[in-house]
Parts: sequence; C-alpha cells; structure tokens
Amino acid sequence: MEKLKENVIKIGIWGLVCFFTVLYISLLFNHNIWTDEAFTLQLLRGNVKEIIAGTAADVHPPLYYLYAKLFDVICGSSLIVQKIAAIIPMVATLVFIATVIRKHFGDMTSFLSLLFLSCIPCSMEFALQVRMYSLALFFVTVCAMYAYLAFLNGNKKEFLIFALSGVAAAYTHYFAFVSIIIITGMLLLAILIWRRERVVLWLISAVSMVVLYLPWMPFFVKQVTSVEQGYWIPEITAEVIWSYFTWTFDLELVPGMVFVFLIILKGASTYNTIKLAKYKEQDAIYALLCMLVPTLTTVLGVLLSWLKTPIYRDQYVFPSLALLALFFGLSMKDAKKSILVMVSIFLLFVGAVQYKECFRQEYRSTYVPQTEAFFEENLGENDFIIYNWESFGFIYECYFPEERLEYLERFDFSQDFDTVWFLRTEWMPELDAALLEANGLEMNMIGHYGIEHNEFDIYKIDRK
Repeated sequence: MEKLKENVIKIGIWGLVCFFTVLYISLLFNHNIWTDEAFTLQLLRGNVKEIIAGTAADVHPPLYYLYAKLFDVICGSSLIVQKIAAIIPMVATLVFIATVIRKHFGDMTSFLSLLFLSCIPCSMEFALQVRMYSLALFFVTVCAMYAYLAFLNGNKKEFLIFALSGVAAAYTHYFAFVSIIIITGMLLLAILIWRRERVVLWLISAVSMVVLYLPWMPFFVKQVTSVEQGYWIPEITAEVIWSYFTWTFDLELVPGMVFVFLIILKGASTYNTIKLAKYKEQDAIYALLCMLVPTLTTVLGVLLSWLKTPIYRDQYVFPSLALLALFFGLSMKDAKKSILVMVSIFLLFVGAVQYKECFRQEYRSTYVPQTEAFFEENLGENDFIIYNWESFGFIYECYFPEERLEYLERFDFSQDFDTVWFLRTEWMPELDAALLEANGLEMNMIGHYGIEHNEFDIYKIDRK
C-alpha cells in the first residue's frame, strides 16, 4: 500500500511537469509581440558587442539577451524560437523541484511546490514572455537550494553552485540580484549561529561573486543613476502596493482569488510557525527563510521606490516566486489529507482559469492575425506603410519590412510608390489633407485593425 502511494505521488509530480510543459508549448503558436518582447527582439538583431552596449543603455543586465542570442544564432530569428528559449528555464525550474528539491524534502513538498508555482495566476504568462524572468526564476531557485545544502553539508561543490547561480541571477535581473543578496545574507546569518566552521567557505563564495560581477558594475552604477533621473514606474501608494498582490494572485475572469491565496498562505505560515515553535524543525526554519526572500525583495523594492525614484514593478518579484512555492510545500506537506485535497483542487481550478486567460491573451486579445493576413494579401512590392504613433515604431519593425516602414512626419509623399498604407492611431498626429492634395493623392479608410494593444484604422493612400 505504501509502495502504491509512493508511485502515485511520483506520477503526480512528473505528471505536473509534463502537463504544464505541454500547456506552455500550446501557447507558442501565435505572433503577438508585447512591448518588452519587441525590445528583446530588436536587441537580438545586433551582435554580442551591440547587445551588451544596448543592454548597458537600458535598465537590465545582459545575461538573458546573450542566452537568447545563442538561440537566435543556432535556430535563426523567430518569435517561436525565442518563446521556446523563455520556456526552457521555466521547465528547468519545474524539473529542479521534481528532482533536487524532491530528493532533499520529499515527494509531498515537491508536489505541492510544483502545483503552487504552476498554478499561481502570474506564472504562465511570464513562463512564455520573451524576457528574462523565467531564467532569473531558475537561477534564484537553484541559488537558494544550494545555499541550504552548503549550510548543511559544507561541501565545496555546493558552495560553488550557490555562488555561480547567484552571480548568474544577478546578471539576469536586478531584483533577482536583490534576492541573491538576501539569500547570501541569510546563509551568513545561519552559519554564524549554527555552523561557524563554514564561514571561510562563505567568505570565499561571497568574494568570488563580487569579483565575477565587477565587470558589469560600472554599467550597473550608470543604470541606477539614469533611473534616479527619471523613470515611468508609478509612485508608491496603497493602491499600487495592493496591485502587487492582485498581479501575483488574482484572476481577471474570477476576481477575488487573491483573498483565497492570502488566506491559504496565512494558514501555511501559521502551521509552519507552530511546527517551528513546537518541534524546532530544520525544514520549518528553511521554509520561513524561503518565504522571506520574495517578501523582503518586495519590501526593499517598495522602500527604494518610496525614498527615491519609483523603480519597483509588480513583476519584479517573479524570480523569487518558486521560493514562495517551496515555503508552501514545506509548510503544508504534513497537513491533513482533506486540507491538501481541497487546496489542490483550488490550485488546479486557478491554473485552469489562468490557462484560459493566457490562451485568450496569446490568440484572441488583439487584431494581429487579421492585420498580418491583410498585409500578406495587399502589401505590394512598391508599397509603403506609415504610422502616426512614433514611439510604437520599434514594435511595427517586428512585423513589417523596415525599408518600407516610416513614421508619418518623416515620409516623403512626393516619391514614387504604388500605395501607402496609413496606420492611424487615434489621438496621434494627423495627416494633413493639404499635403495629400498637393501630391495628387487621395485617402480611403479600409478597416479597423491593430497590433499588440494598439488599435488603429488602416487607410489606403494612392494616386487620384
């Protein structure tokens, strides 16, 4: 009977890994490119030197872009290839939970952690985004786990993996960097309290991490300075802070799930505190520390945004969310079966709704398919596409040939062409009718289309 139970939970663990991998893959086959993804794709057009220079001018470190460039070089420029590149670290995180974490904390912890991470409302969207979040998630998770193993065993290999994964996380996202600083500090504190003989290995690891990060430090300082000079992230208010919770735990189709998640996490925290106070369990201490990593990452982000310039966004907690899932798994692994069944059903329900929302977002939330079909049928060899939302130009470049794409106010209507297709976004600069008249042109509306969340009317401009 015990053997059967063990096999069932193993099947459940690997079933979750395989099931969510299939779900991620099912969301790949579209051409919706969100604003941040367009920046990634634009940056990948350059060589390694240009990517590093472009990243240095932005507000993120370079590792994800170099990782993505590797796929671009091997497999060619393709949105699907880049989405696969984003999915791989997410799946690797699930596999890491199903193997390394399961080996040290048991089947039930692994199962519950997988279920929580896969089903929280924000995880599927950011598993797919052509951005650095899934890669940062993987590195932060590995770093935290190997920090624990290094503390337990004092093994040089475990300290090495802890240090390398921490540096990789810091090179991937700056708030993953914040999480790594917190993890490293917690490891030092634990060593000073319980394992002082590990201090030298910790010191070597910490110094090595600093040395490995030094090449990027001048760019980091420059980026922080530029952010302080002005950034678009909203100021910290009570409403903004609450939005961090709704982004992570709420659903559009079924509002209010955030409250259920907070109740569940409060219950898990209370249960873990009781175990910690009553039995002094080592796992309970580690669970508490795992919960503190995303909590402190958010708190520090909010404090920095409040004291200086707003720099923290809701999604910046994502790299540390697998640790929140591990906290949940460790805290709830010994709970009553009836509680675990109810919580699992709730998480699966949320996961199903999450998939429905992501499916809609990827396949049905924009006019991209209609827009692409229109231009595939109508764009001639001597045609041009012009647009009046200038800041959206870098996204249009992901869809249309650059040599036939131009901003309205820079386009020369006196040149030779067959047809000009005008993407007219409301509230943006209008086309001067007198300019058309002077060049013997007329304009007729074709229909309503759009790219990403920018809807526009297409007008056909040609000779009278």
